[in-house]
Amino acid sequence: YGSSRGLRTTSIEFTQGEIVGLLGPNGSGKTTMLRLAAGLLTPSTGRVELDNKPPRDQLRRFAFLSTSAVFPEWMEHKDVDRCMSGLFPDFSSERFHRLIQDLNITNQPFKALSRGNQTKLLLASTLAREVGLYLLDEPLAGIDFMARESIIGAVIGEFRADASVILSTHEVKEAEALFDRAVILRDGDVLLDERAETLRARGTSVVEAYRNNMQ
Repeated sequence: YGSSRGLRTTSIEFTQGEIVGLLGPNGSGKTTMLRLAAGLLTPSTGRVELDNKPPRDQLRRFAFLSTSAVFPEWMEHKDVDRCMSGLFPDFSSERFHRLIQDLNITNQPFKALSRGNQTKLLLASTLAREVGLYLLDEPLAGIDFMARESIIGAVIGEFRADASVILSTHEVKEAEALFDRAVILRDGDVLLDERAETLRARGTSVVEAYRNNMQ
């Protein structure tokens, strides 16, 4: 980005069937990594691949929830369902409406929803797609504790062993129980890439590992 780097040269691989916590403070490179994985950015050097092919060639194989994502302000549940069904053949209306109920999202125009309910509606529309990779950028940011809990519950409830989730957040304490693996970034560098169970076997939680790498 101009003279600064969002993400430095690194080598990292994400595998099938895991929930990865992409952790770090604001400006650490989390969004850049997810946008590269979604094919929205092109790396200055090196390459990003999904099963040995560029992400832009495989847009139907992953779902990306961006921090800037919105629906038109007039859309209600039925409108979101119709829109997503028209855009994505892999979108499951049945799963979408189940998530709406599980997340207790009121049926109002998007603009009239609270920020927490807007985030939950966007998440429901993302998780309702039947894909192999879910890229979730800061779905817990700026919303209250109860909304965070329901979002975490939805991610766990919809997780499939044949899919993977990469979820970026700096709300590490609330989300720790989600993670099979923790990747910690700071200033565009990968400081740690470790299985959560390996950290715990050493007597260290993901939260403690995060704090140690931020010092």
